[in-house]
This record gives sequence, structure tokens and C-alpha cells, in this order.
Amino acid sequence: MKISIIKSSVDDDTAPTAVATGDKVKFLFIKNIDTNSRSIYIVLDAGTASSSAADGITIGPSESFTARLPNTTVADIHAISSASTAEVIVCALLDDV
Repeated sequence: MKISIIKSSVDDDTAPTAVATGDKVKFLFIKNIDTNSRSIYIVLDAGTASSSAADGITIGPSESFTARLPNTTVADIHAISSASTAEVIVCALLDDV
């Protein structure tokens, strides 16, 4: 599973910009809406996401995860699902650096 973070403009006078790997993720929300009992595993240190990662975060079916991440970049966040493709909602506030 690949998590894509979408950035949109703040107002009609600000043009949208592309998301870069160095952009900082100031706030992250992930909701697992999968109906097939798949879990999501994420890491925030650019490591390999897995169910056995010592610093991993598990988001089970119908669970959500919310965090303020002042120094985590887009490139630092890696995720995988427990099987096949899982359905999730991902929202993030990014600092365009």
C-alpha cells in the first residue's frame, strides 16, 4: 500500500504546489475504513513498515491515528497493509519547505 498525501491551496490567491519529500508533516490523520479486516502498519522514521517493526504503529479496522509531527518529513512516513490493498482515509497538514 502506498500512502499519498495531497496538498491543496489555503485560499483562492495561493496556487497549489507539488508535495516534496522534504515537506514537513505537521499533522497526520489516518482512518482505516477497510471492510475486510486488514490492518495498516506505519513507521515515522523512514524505516520499513511491517507488523514486527519495534517502533511501528498499527491501525486496525475501524481505528484511527492522529498525531502532531513537527519534524517528520513526507519521506519519513512509510506504510503497508496486512494483506492486499486496504482502504484508508489520510489527511495531513504540510509545511512546504
